[in-house]
Amino acid sequence: MTKILKFHSGQAALIIVFGLGMMGVLMALAFSFFGPRTIIRHKHLTDSLKAYYAAQSGIDELMIRLRSHHHFGDTWDMQYQLDNGAVFYATISGDLNTKTATSTGIFKDFTRQIEVKVASSSSKASFLFAVQSGVGGFEFERSTQIRGMDGKPGNVYSNGDILGESWSSGQTGSKILGDVWAVGKISGLAGDDTGGVYITGNVEANELIRCKVDGDAQAPVPPTDCSYGGDFNLADAPQPMPTEAIDINFWKQQAEQASVWPGDCIIDSKTGPSDCSGEEKQLGPVKIEGSLIINSNSDFTLAGPVWIEGDLTINSNTDIHIDESLGSEGVVVIVDYPSDKLGRGKIETESNVDFFQTSAGGPAVFISTNTQDNCLSSPAISVASNTSTVVFSAPDGCIFFRSNSFVRGALAKKIHLSSNSIIEYDPRLATVILKTGLGGWAVTSFKETKE
Repeated sequence: MTKILKFHSGQAALIIVFGLGMMGVLMALAFSFFGPRTIIRHKHLTDSLKAYYAAQSGIDELMIRLRSHHHFGDTWDMQYQLDNGAVFYATISGDLNTKTATSTGIFKDFTRQIEVKVASSSSKASFLFAVQSGVGGFEFERSTQIRGMDGKPGNVYSNGDILGESWSSGQTGSKILGDVWAVGKISGLAGDDTGGVYITGNVEANELIRCKVDGDAQAPVPPTDCSYGGDFNLADAPQPMPTEAIDINFWKQQAEQASVWPGDCIIDSKTGPSDCSGEEKQLGPVKIEGSLIINSNSDFTLAGPVWIEGDLTINSNTDIHIDESLGSEGVVVIVDYPSDKLGRGKIETESNVDFFQTSAGGPAVFISTNTQDNCLSSPAISVASNTSTVVFSAPDGCIFFRSNSFVRGALAKKIHLSSNSIIEYDPRLATVILKTGLGGWAVTSFKETKE
């Protein structure tokens, strides 16, 4: 006979409560076993991701520098600690066509590594110039010369005119020992009926009015009073080429993040309270919230980027060294005054200022953001004699090279070379501030190599 069990309501409630209690105990036991492991696993995943993101930050930093035309040399490395405590170690190597960037991110016990390979996306020929000018063009007087080291060409590119005082191939000539591209005309400094430019290489221009060319010539119209030793071709004039220098904002940031000097800095042969180079006579990386004045007979070393918010004045008989640790990169000095103070942010060097580059060819690169382009009365940069191994840049202003000057390279909106002055192109210096190609960089592979 089948038995049917009957429960009173009170007994059923007790059974339900007992069952729920047992279920809670079992769940608590399960959680006590699995919960901490889950939390630990989740924490490890978070820490590992922080290491990965640190590695990614290193790659991003390298790519920003690469695409802003930072010159790395054969190999270059850096390390940086992020705000969350993670650290990345990044390195890049390669040549002008292909590079490999590797970044290792570390956070606590976790290490992640990313490798990126890139290739130049430019299919056009590279240009390297002793001089590149903007729409203001290039002017030079008698007995001046642009050439390359060791007999190499000193090429010139101008988005404006190229004007000379003498087309003589002799000592009195306004001479360019290399190839020339001029978006404007090539003619005489005082006008189209006198003077001219002597060019040993080939020339492309919008107008060839007064010149003597040893190589081939090319222009939209036949030459007016310009002889050429090679062939002449009717062709379009060269197109304007951007005159960007290095990434100014990047180097300003690097200087400011390192240290700040309030007010003017006066470097002297003796250390004083206003001398930001200190007893070691070493300057940079630093932002100077005022002018930098280097008195005569000073001797100091540039050890990192410098941002000057006032003017830069370098007086005579001064020796400036570039720290060997900078290698082929050299050092960048930016003179950039707040935009609400027009006319400031100039660079002026006096005679007998000697710059000593590194053994790897690392130069001093001086950049002024001043916009004044009247070369004779108010240039952005005024350079006296013997400032060898230096590259000067004034993308929006004029560089005025006084008589008997000797420099390695120049880039500006307008350039004026006074008598008996020479620009001798050194490729190691020019590639620091000039684009070596007209394109960018394309990523060819991206992979994680360590976890």
